[in-house]
Amino acid sequence: MLLGLIIGVIAVAWSIGITRLQARRRGADPARAHRFETVSWAIYLVLAALIYVGFALREAGDGWMGVELGGLVVYSLLAWLGGARGRGWLLAVGWALHAGWDLIVHGGVPDQFVPHWYRWACLTYDFAAAGYLLRLHRRRPRAA
Repeated sequence: MLLGLIIGVIAVAWSIGITRLQARRRGADPARAHRFETVSWAIYLVLAALIYVGFALREAGDGWMGVELGGLVVYSLLAWLGGARGRGWLLAVGWALHAGWDLIVHGGVPDQFVPHWYRWACLTYDFAAAGYLLRLHRRRPRAA
C-alpha cells in the first residue's frame, strides 16, 4: 500500500509539473495555457481508463472487458465534456469518479488482474488530480 501511495504522489506531481511547464511554453496568453492544461488532463483521463482495458486484455477478457470498455466510454465522455467543451469541473468529477472506480469496481479483484500497489497509486493520483483540476477550474483566466 505504501509503495502505491508513494508512486501515486510522485506520478501526479510529475504530471502537474510537466503539464504546467508545457502550458507555459505555449505562450504568454494565460487563457491559452489554461486551455492546454485542461485538454492535457482530459487526455490523461482517457489514458487512465485505457490502462484498465489493457489489464482486461491481459486477462483475456474473463468477463472484465465489457466493464472496462463501459468505463472507457464514461471517462471519454467526461474528458470530452471537460476538456474539449471547456467544462473543467466535469473533468474534476471524472477524476473523482475514477477514484471510485478504483475503490468499488477494482477493490476486491485479485492482484493478478490489478496489482495491489497499482490500485493505491491510481487512487492517490485520481484524488489529487481531481483536487488540482477543481483548483485549476476556479482560477480559470478569461480570454485576452
